[in-house]
Amino acid sequence: MAKFQLPLPIIPDDLLQEIFLRSSAKAVGRCMCLNKFWYRQLRQPETCIHHMRRQKVLDQHVLFHVGYSLLLMGSDSLYIVNAASGEEVNVQHPFRVGIHGWFRIVGVSNGNICFKFSRERDDTRLLVWNPTTQCSREISDPHRDHGRSFFPVYGFGHVRNSDAYTVIHMCKRDIADAYVFFSRYCSRRSTWFHCVDCLPGIEKIDPNSVFNNGQAYWITGTGDSYATPKFVLCYSVEDESFSEVSIPVGAIYTIHNLLTHKEKVALLAHTHNEFGYVAAIWHLNEDANGNRILEQYCRFASRSIRENPILFVDENLLLLVNNSKERELLVNYRYRELVLTEYDIEHGTRNLLVRRAWRYPETPHPITVRSTLKYFAGMFPV
Repeated sequence: MAKFQLPLPIIPDDLLQEIFLRSSAKAVGRCMCLNKFWYRQLRQPETCIHHMRRQKVLDQHVLFHVGYSLLLMGSDSLYIVNAASGEEVNVQHPFRVGIHGWFRIVGVSNGNICFKFSRERDDTRLLVWNPTTQCSREISDPHRDHGRSFFPVYGFGHVRNSDAYTVIHMCKRDIADAYVFFSRYCSRRSTWFHCVDCLPGIEKIDPNSVFNNGQAYWITGTGDSYATPKFVLCYSVEDESFSEVSIPVGAIYTIHNLLTHKEKVALLAHTHNEFGYVAAIWHLNEDANGNRILEQYCRFASRSIRENPILFVDENLLLLVNNSKERELLVNYRYRELVLTEYDIEHGTRNLLVRRAWRYPETPHPITVRSTLKYFAGMFPV
């Protein structure tokens, strides 16, 4: 007797697309390997963009880079931490730097991570890598072409509504130069574009950068040791132009960080006074005439912010701090610990997410948090 088989159900394209958008980046990556049709469909820029928008609502992760002093090169590690559950995953980056090498994170955008690294001291390169697809692209570092230069800064992010990304590099070829040397890498053309003389009057640009909606932002400094913030410098990839936003006198605190908060670029200013640690958040908005201004969003007291990296997830502040000196003294300088805390600004409450400890008697050097960044897994090409 012949076996009777029901025909396989035909899933409409709209329903299939919705299933993919609701799936994790890892599940979508596995589906891409099944056949050429799904591979072509899921690699479309529109699909990658819509999937990333869904992931930013469903998924909240933090990428943090930790290491020891510069004397212990090659000992750094990368971790991705789930900000909701505290689950931690060690990330094996795609390059080996060796005992004399080093690396740092330039930026994270749509699931792609941009590194600057060196396998042998000053032999620097750039690399864009997607941990989900395990694809990478190595890019020449324009900083090598200048020989000795000063105040090198970078930026990395995607062009708005596109799967193309941009890497930005700026530096001064002499500390007394009145101009900045500017370079921009375009992933579509796989080449660098250079501008010799730009940004006249800029003394120093802080290396901390934020990329939001196709625009890169930095803080410029002036005064003794360039410690006084002057402007928020903005570069529009689409218009290929710079603009500046003055930092109000009320926002000039001891330490400043640029970050994103509620889908806006924000300036976090914090200091210590006779009442303790104080922080304020300033949003980058537009006034009635269309001019960009910084407006104070909120001001709050903090237990201890100091110079540790800070970032936002939803309405809460995620603060990554080193353990206190008293704890290190108690255990004879052999106990190193990182604490990831969720801080509710409105209610002033904290929730411990991650407590990560290292016990290495042979390395009594303190742990350094080199960077903390939001991370969303994505399918964007490199």
